[in-house]
Amino acid sequence: MLLHAYLAHQCAQHKIRRGTIPSMLHLSNANKALRRYDALLRGDLADEDLIARIRACPLLAGDQFEEVLVDTRRYVEACRQERRLAAELRARAAFTPHLWVVPENKIPSPIFVVAMLGVKTFKRFEIPEEIASLSNPGDILIALGSMLKERCRDRAYMSSPFGWAVQVLYRDTYDHSCVYDIEQQGWIGELFTCPPTGQTRISVKGSSTQFPKIL
Repeated sequence: MLLHAYLAHQCAQHKIRRGTIPSMLHLSNANKALRRYDALLRGDLADEDLIARIRACPLLAGDQFEEVLVDTRRYVEACRQERRLAAELRARAAFTPHLWVVPENKIPSPIFVVAMLGVKTFKRFEIPEEIASLSNPGDILIALGSMLKERCRDRAYMSSPFGWAVQVLYRDTYDHSCVYDIEQQGWIGELFTCPPTGQTRISVKGSSTQFPKIL
């Protein structure tokens, strides 16, 4: 049995109304408490304080709370791994060779620009058709090296909300890349893994919050 079903069973067995749960958990802000409780039922198990409060409440915890909590953690992790694998399979199927910029900073500034436009806008660049159509991998590397050496003279090309570009990856397959170093102006090695793409999100509280206008 998973946590949401177990707690529903406990509430039904002991005739616990939803509105009384915050007071049973000694939480004064009822609306916030119920939002936290609902998040827990959806599988967000990061709220250790709420879990501790339920554990300390005999009517909600009952005799099997710890066992159910362990089973739920395993289920949530299995679902997370399943989603990750499904996302990777989709990404592999849709993969096409491209350039991927490795910048000096992991966190962008201003962050809202990246949140609105997406990480790929600033890190992914398509390979020109005249280079992509070359049949010899060595010729592609030579052509890309010449192109990058020329383009890296333009400071605007090298800069983004993530800061200055440090390296450029030529991703010829999903989990293999050739590494071009900006400072050394040449290919310096290979990577045998998919580079992390990352995500940028902004949580907006209240309807009055607005993004600054981009000029």
